[in-house]
Amino acid sequence: MERRSKATLEMISQKLNAWELRKEYLQTGITIIKMAKALGINRTYLSNFINDTYAMNFNNWLNGLRIEEAKKRMLTDRRLPMSTLAAMVGFTDLAHFSKQFKLKEGIAPTYWLQKQPKLKPVSGN
Repeated sequence: MERRSKATLEMISQKLNAWELRKEYLQTGITIIKMAKALGINRTYLSNFINDTYAMNFNNWLNGLRIEEAKKRMLTDRRLPMSTLAAMVGFTDLAHFSKQFKLKEGIAPTYWLQKQPKLKPVSGN
């Protein structure tokens, strides 16, 4: 990646950050080819940027974003069915969501949620 100019790397970083802020990773069917085209970035440059910056491939990076979003949503609504949650964060299949969650967190999503302290409501006093 040394051959890429600083300006190119900065442009990729800015576009990727904006994409993350818009939470576009919650869409289903995202591929690196579709994402690169939507962002106007060469697919190989995008892939190399993700590999070098996050030390993981595109699919692991994408799944990581989705799992982090799932964790936030689980804490917000503990009664949300896992199948609904999986769909909300971009997974088309509950089994795949559960597998990816366990790979990242080391435990199943339902068990992870049970281990989290319940948030106390904030009073308006």
